[in-house]
Amino acid sequence: MRKKAIVHVMTKMRMKSDLFSTEIDAIEQLSENYGVKNIICYKWEQIEYIDLINRLEKFGILFCHYSNKEELKEKLTEYQNEYEIAFVSTPLEILVNLTDELKSHLGQSVSEHANIFRDKHLQRHLIQEHNPELGIKFLKWEHDQLDVDEIEQKIWYPYIIKPIDGVQSSWVGKINNRGDFEEYMTHYQGFHDKLKSKWIDTNELIVEEFIDGQLYSIDYFVDQNGDTFISKPVKVKLGIDIDVQDYCNIARIVSEKTEGEFKWKRLKTFINSTIKATGVKNTFVHHEFKINSKWEFKTIELNGRIGWGRLEVMLKWYELNLYEFIVNPETKPGKLKNNVMGINLYATKQWILNGYNQKLLDKISQRESVYTIETDESALGKEIGLTKDGFEKVWVIKIKNKDYKALRKDYMYIKKNYSDLLEITVPLIDNATRTPSFEAVKKLALED
Repeated sequence: MRKKAIVHVMTKMRMKSDLFSTEIDAIEQLSENYGVKNIICYKWEQIEYIDLINRLEKFGILFCHYSNKEELKEKLTEYQNEYEIAFVSTPLEILVNLTDELKSHLGQSVSEHANIFRDKHLQRHLIQEHNPELGIKFLKWEHDQLDVDEIEQKIWYPYIIKPIDGVQSSWVGKINNRGDFEEYMTHYQGFHDKLKSKWIDTNELIVEEFIDGQLYSIDYFVDQNGDTFISKPVKVKLGIDIDVQDYCNIARIVSEKTEGEFKWKRLKTFINSTIKATGVKNTFVHHEFKINSKWEFKTIELNGRIGWGRLEVMLKWYELNLYEFIVNPETKPGKLKNNVMGINLYATKQWILNGYNQKLLDKISQRESVYTIETDESALGKEIGLTKDGFEKVWVIKIKNKDYKALRKDYMYIKKNYSDLLEITVPLIDNATRTPSFEAVKKLALED
């Protein structure tokens, strides 16, 4: 009988990130508890990863480097002669379609619709078609064919506009009136060029009604039969929740209070209905959804991967290794060890990062709930900004406390000082329009 194996498709950036260490912990645990062999596949030459590879190969982790997709398929075919490949995984949105193609090559079941996780319009269409109660109003156009009159007639304000194939919250905009729409479209070409630089080239936009209510996310595994194995929900606070006009994830909250906001049976019914409607199979799903003012569950979007940081949260605070869902259908989350929150720091405008407000950071570090502050020194001297303009977070503050009220108190302190945490310089050029930035013109006028 062949030993089971799981293939993990990675990138150089991911393998050098802090998140990769959590993935290593999880797959090592999987190997120890179930005897599963783990194969990490990455692109380009082996020499780039030689130190990392030498260290991890001692733990029985195999590494497979490849130069193109066809070569990767050939190497996985060779591995399949020795191992029973149970699953092909990736933590990255841009590689989700590749992993589905690899699963098909290996003879495994895949989702009924090839582009289900990259095409937000397809998700909306299938949910609306198969279960209208879960759906919302939406439209899709090429960017140069958008008809604002039709949008007002069929959807009205406020509404959300975004690329049908995006990454994280990039270029997601809330439109409250025609002026907002015109401003969004003025910056469209800059948005499109940035998407293209991330290997995503689309001119299609989806317009959908704004869903009120609290945002949550949950991660689960869907097996080859379409059965779901569910973790625990996470409450999400967005930029707009702290008066930053952006849909970036400011805070992710895991708490007993969050668990108490759900009737488990209703949540599971909602998830299973969504999976049935979209035909998703043999994949992890990161499911973002809202519960609106009518207490209706409404999907924001589905991603075919484990959510950013969720592997660490579930492993550390629920003693749940999400990868175990693949090999053991009886896997269940443990009892929550602590109330925790990860607070992401983004620039509130487009700036050059000079440094951090160390005095303020020192005060924050002394708060009762704060247990780590992860700064990124490589961001210094570089342009930073909001996710809607294509930028990523600068760093993370992590807090924990068994007393939820104390946790919230420390979060509110960080929230109050959020915009003062970075030392920045006004950029001379607006990256979206490639013209002198408003801030730079204003600054020069004041100096004159």
